[in-house]
Amino acid sequence: MSTKVALIALAAAATTLAGCQGDKADTVQPAAGPAASPVSATSGVAALSADEILQRAKAALTRAKSYRAKGMLDMEGQKTTIDLKVSGENFTGSMSFGGAEVELLAVGGKKYLRPNDKFWIMSTDAEQGRTLARTIGDRWVAGADKDQSFADLFTVGSIEAFLKPTGALSKGEEKEVGGVPAIGLKDAGDPDSVLYVATTGEPYPLQLTGKGDSGMVFSDFGAAFTDIKAPAGDKVVDLGELAGK
Repeated sequence: MSTKVALIALAAAATTLAGCQGDKADTVQPAAGPAASPVSATSGVAALSADEILQRAKAALTRAKSYRAKGMLDMEGQKTTIDLKVSGENFTGSMSFGGAEVELLAVGGKKYLRPNDKFWIMSTDAEQGRTLARTIGDRWVAGADKDQSFADLFTVGSIEAFLKPTGALSKGEEKEVGGVPAIGLKDAGDPDSVLYVATTGEPYPLQLTGKGDSGMVFSDFGAAFTDIKAPAGDKVVDLGELAGK
């Protein structure tokens, strides 16, 4: 079984801050509840260096313990939609590109993925893809992280990986994002890429913008995601068992 090409493409798009992002992301909704911080007082973040601001943003997400990242990335012309919910080391998410879709789940130290038929067909030859799709059905695939191409894909749930720039950072313009004052961080590795970080309350990353019609929005800081849970045993098939057939 060989799915490396599609998986590596998805991993690259999903885990790089500067992977040709866009400037038409959805409106940010400030977090509600006890995890949300007041946004009336300037935090002083804007006076820090770009690298320090990024570190503060990562630390803020770690303190929040949970967040959501949603939008669409453009990787060399391949548009990939992402909806990711992270809670500590656990997360659930979905990605789609060109009609192919894959769901990701990491919970309790175990990792699972669930691709649709088109994903298998696009990432292998058509006959093998259809065979895999019939064999797996709507079940989750466990043990995928033992294959390096799959393991790379699961780094999307890592704050360090998700907010990793490709070049030197510099400070950009200040503006309001969803009504929250924020400062932009520009990535020299992709001059069109800008990450906006809140400058009042907690320095959460709010929006990732760049070239074209793609972009990401960060929200739901501190939320409880009840849909992050292990699948039932009869809904799981082991990748090692599939490879041995």
